[in-house]
Amino acid sequence: MPPTPDTASTLTDISTMWAEMEQAPEIVQPSDFWRSLNDRNTRQLDDQGFAHFKRTVNQNYFSWIPHTLLDDQLRATVVSWLRHPEPTVMTARLGDVTTLEAGAARTNPFTKARARGIHQLFLALLWEYVRRGDRRDILTRLEEPELGDPVVATYRGRRISQDLCNSVHELYCATSGFPDGRPGAGGVLELGGGYGRVAWAFLEEFPDCRYILCDIPPALAIAQQYITTLFPRRPTFRFRHFDSHDEVADELAAAQIVFLTPNQLELLEPLGVSLFVNISSLHEMRPEQIAHYLGQVDRHTNGFFYSKQWETWHNTEDDLVIDRASYPIPFSWRTIAEHTHPIQQAFFHGLYSTRG
Repeated sequence: MPPTPDTASTLTDISTMWAEMEQAPEIVQPSDFWRSLNDRNTRQLDDQGFAHFKRTVNQNYFSWIPHTLLDDQLRATVVSWLRHPEPTVMTARLGDVTTLEAGAARTNPFTKARARGIHQLFLALLWEYVRRGDRRDILTRLEEPELGDPVVATYRGRRISQDLCNSVHELYCATSGFPDGRPGAGGVLELGGGYGRVAWAFLEEFPDCRYILCDIPPALAIAQQYITTLFPRRPTFRFRHFDSHDEVADELAAAQIVFLTPNQLELLEPLGVSLFVNISSLHEMRPEQIAHYLGQVDRHTNGFFYSKQWETWHNTEDDLVIDRASYPIPFSWRTIAEHTHPIQQAFFHGLYSTRG
């Protein structure tokens, strides 16, 4: 769904991103699922704008709202906490959540005090879970950025959020194949990076890291505005149309942060990135698209691929069921690890060496 004039005026380059995707090959056109979701995203951006996107559009990405005692993620964090009890989790205090919009109905699940209390406890439990494996002490140095009006809790004197915790945990999982835990000189390419939460964590922790974000609008437009606002001095290749690699080769070589639409991956010569990341979007594609993008991973990556997807996903809009067997991992790759995720237990995540 192309943006209205109001959305186009507040997110730089979004109109040209939509025009790019309209002319893109069928293989990278959004699935019916994503067309439906993008209709909702665009309406929310029109209504609430970029300033509040973490309370609206972000709830349609990899964001969860544990607010009942039956929640699977809450149970997983409680079990982990019982092994390492930390009484301070009871001191977390949730900030204002009156303007949160979740789901197709855009309702607020936090109208009752009990729900708010459970969620603030969950955020503290999740923070403590990630902290126990935080060898670099990232969580003691980083706080959730205020840009985008996030849902946060104050805990241990810091602004914490599930996006912060999940991103740090994913950073560790994705870089676990590197001897020093740092992405290689080729940098990171993330397909379907949403508003840039994982990119922000990498760019904060590894200031010299090259990061390429590839997504469809409006996510790419939100990510471009978010990341360039937080890192205004980093050399950046902002999204624009091009027809060949040679046309942009010098600009790409000089950029630390790059923004691309999916069709542009095919136009570029192999990028030789050290790490390719995809979190919770491959399963939302058609089978031929999954195979196409895994081919792009193989073509552009000289190191590792980190993937985090639903164990089983029923895409009702496209009438498809996608599970672990739906990913045609190339025979030349080597599986480093593949497990059910410890917190989002409806997901599995894997790390694969793309060069055996």
